[in-house]
Amino acid sequence: MSFYNTIHEKGEVLKRSRKKARTQEERIYSFFLIQGKPLSPSMVLEDLGLKCPITSVRRALTNLTSEGKLLKTDVYVKGTYGKKEHLWRLKTEEDDLRPDQFNLFGE
Repeated sequence: MSFYNTIHEKGEVLKRSRKKARTQEERIYSFFLIQGKPLSPSMVLEDLGLKCPITSVRRALTNLTSEGKLLKTDVYVKGTYGKKEHLWRLKTEEDDLRPDQFNLFGE
């Protein structure tokens, strides 16, 4: 779900809000593909020149992570407001390989 309707929008207003949120996610994902490097929410907001709250960027990153397109890393950078922010990166096929899938000792 791209838009969380916590303000109980209806009809065309709700439809536009959902479309806008989905478009933000598509732009953000495309930006990750083009950049090819980990990014923080502040970096995405600033570098893309988005005119939305940083919470919208964080929502988009969370949704893209839930969809299996991005991964939240354990690496932090200093954000716009001087607080630490996680970096996100593109998820790769290698991320789906877990060490416990392989029996390296023939057991």
